Amino acid sequence: MVVNANIVPRPLTAEELAAREKGEYDSFANYLVYCGGCGCLAKTNMYVMRAEAYIDELGGKPCPRCGKEGLWTLGYPANSKTGFVKF
Repeated sequence: MVVNANIVPRPLTAEELAAREKGEYDSFANYLVYCGGCGCLAKTNMYVMRAEAYIDELGGKPCPRCGKEGLWTLGYPANSKTGFVKF
């Protein structure tokens, strides 16, 4: 798993999730996959379809940090609407 202490993940907002359910997405955005339980990053800098596929690949695998299973989710870095952040 990729862990970057400089990136704090946030879940997609209700508006962003509703748009995604309609097939809409920001084609320039970089998404990340993280554990919804503890915020452990699994992977960063992916386009939405690849991030969603990666969540499927992880399936019920446990988080290496908290040990919870099946909590992998799609998100953005905190304070970002596009997935792009400057460190």
